[in-house]
Amino acid sequence: MSGCGRALESELLVAAVEASPGSGVYAADDRLRVDDVTLGIDERISTARFSVRLDATFDGAAARARYSPDLRVLVRTVEADASESLALFEGYPPVQATRWDGGPGGGSERYTFEAVGVYDRLARRKGGWIYGRRMRSGAILDGLAADSAAYAGKSVLVEATPCVFNVDGARNCDPLPLSVVDAGGVVRSIYIFTHDDDPAGIPWTYLNALRYLVWFYGTRNGPVFDGDVFSATEAFAGAGAGDPGDGSRLLERLLEPCDSVGVEAVNLVEGLALLSGASGVHVSVDPALVGSGVRSSFRVWAAGDGASQTLRLAPGGTHADGVAKYDAKALSGTEVLRANEVTRARLTWDHRRIVNAPVVVGGVKAYEMTVPLVPGWVPTVNLDDVALVDRTAAKEIALTPDQIAILGTVVENSVWFQNYHTSGSNFSANAFVGRRWVLNEDGRFDGATYNRNAPYDDYLPFDFATVTGSGITRRGEWSRRSRAFLPTITRTVTGAGFGVFVEISFDSGATWQKAPGPIEVLRDPSAVWFKAVNPTQVTPPGADPLDQNMWYAIIDQTFRVRMTAVIEGDARLTATAGPDGSTPTLLRTSEIVYRPGDFELVTRSDTTNVLGAINAGASDIGSDDSDAIARIARDAALRGQDQRVGASPVVPRVDTRFAIGDEITLIGGRGISLVTLADGAAMGPVVVGKRYRFVGGRWETELELSHVDAF
Repeated sequence: MSGCGRALESELLVAAVEASPGSGVYAADDRLRVDDVTLGIDERISTARFSVRLDATFDGAAARARYSPDLRVLVRTVEADASESLALFEGYPPVQATRWDGGPGGGSERYTFEAVGVYDRLARRKGGWIYGRRMRSGAILDGLAADSAAYAGKSVLVEATPCVFNVDGARNCDPLPLSVVDAGGVVRSIYIFTHDDDPAGIPWTYLNALRYLVWFYGTRNGPVFDGDVFSATEAFAGAGAGDPGDGSRLLERLLEPCDSVGVEAVNLVEGLALLSGASGVHVSVDPALVGSGVRSSFRVWAAGDGASQTLRLAPGGTHADGVAKYDAKALSGTEVLRANEVTRARLTWDHRRIVNAPVVVGGVKAYEMTVPLVPGWVPTVNLDDVALVDRTAAKEIALTPDQIAILGTVVENSVWFQNYHTSGSNFSANAFVGRRWVLNEDGRFDGATYNRNAPYDDYLPFDFATVTGSGITRRGEWSRRSRAFLPTITRTVTGAGFGVFVEISFDSGATWQKAPGPIEVLRDPSAVWFKAVNPTQVTPPGADPLDQNMWYAIIDQTFRVRMTAVIEGDARLTATAGPDGSTPTLLRTSEIVYRPGDFELVTRSDTTNVLGAINAGASDIGSDDSDAIARIARDAALRGQDQRVGASPVVPRVDTRFAIGDEITLIGGRGISLVTLADGAAMGPVVVGKRYRFVGGRWETELELSHVDAF
């Protein structure tokens, strides 16, 4: 998916203008002089500037009428052999200007216009704006089940869901691609979105995201065609992330996961540029002569896949014995030109971009643990701190489900029913009494307000050191802040989850049972809330509520609650790495690589955990990306430890030997190597832009060289 140039001897560029909007038929226009052509990549759209030859029969008004902003302009070379002519630019002229000079000499008029490459049209057309995501509706899903062939290529735009690939690591690519037919009649597989919570979703790769964007937001009839975007990637559509093994940097990068890349509310040009910035894959639009017309197509490439080339500039000066280092007089004109491809150049070695000690920051470390909970309500009369001799009377105030059924509507006269039964008239003011149990990890439940009977007579902030090993935290080390209770990572042998696992005890913790539902996990404060209609209906297995229930056990000071959940710590999963000794600076320069959604550590090791024995040997419990994040840190240190080389060499003619994406390794004759380790491999900068200019009566070509991942 990369192109290459070839040597060109001609110095003649001509402009041709489209006969009518969209016709694709061009005719050379001898009134146009090409002044400048600049080629770019990604969101840097190519431009061209023209001067119009005016005379007595063709003034500025005629020029304005002739050069419509809807007529494309083509810049091409002219060769003796027409088959060797090349298209350099195709675009539209939206900016036109005229200038009069009414001086003593009789006055003069000049007319110029600037054209932008056809790629600009994809940034402006209505169908090129990206919002929402393509998905299957319910009707399409039903249709697939009934007649798969009829619905294989159907999707709808769901505007309510933004176009973000793998949002926060969620696998939101539908595993079943569309089967569509391209303009050439070839069947293609185009992947679309599913919802972010779909357990069957698969990860997006940059390759499938690229194909998605070009298919739905490009055009089938130009002015920019698909090129080989689909044909060169079809074999890898749907492939998982990984090295394709063919040595292609392009495919290697395209097959990486496309995580949290958002292209919502941007146009196709911006969307592809965002994809390029995230993946290191770049987009060019290359025009090619086709008959008497031109066809501009996408070209997608990665640094390192293009041709590796050198520039030549003969050495100046003399040797110690006075002999010229390069004697042009003794050589033919062809030999001189061959040894002097560059007429001038500016090179920079930039050490400011060196990052040889990066810090990669992942997600917050989290741990599955079992923790005791404490009452999360203000001590209440006839429930907390009830003296032993008064407990029987306190229990008699409470009503069991059977007692309520017997009383009928009379039960509404009971103050206890009014306060603590979900149907009671005053329940909302007492909803947490006996029901809300908290960890008190932030210390907001203070002893002065919440102390009650033992063992809840000394309210203090919970210390996680009591349930974790010293490798996780030590006494008082974690900050006192609210922490969410997250579902456990431990699963049953059948794969079912435990959620937030709440257990209760009626005998001061001697025996435990899974708490009967319904139970709600609260946030701010972090707590569990028993939502039973009547607290007396929560009983030990097989027990009659008249004998034992949650309310009675609280009065007896024997009710306990514990919870097993994943709880975040205070540290993130991080990794750093240093230079390997080849960096050209003694300084250790650093920056943050912030990727919280890509790396996580969730473990149940080294914690108090009642679920720890379940699936003890399972390898899929938890997630530890320590090795992966360390590898990213090492790779980042290697990529960033070297200087960046930039260059703008000027070739004294119209040049097409050097193509966008070509790697330039050396300026021969001057002993200047441009190869660095700045992109993680021994590579020179690549051609990321070209500018053709008519200066001093001749054409020259300025090459813009850069390590493309650096800008």
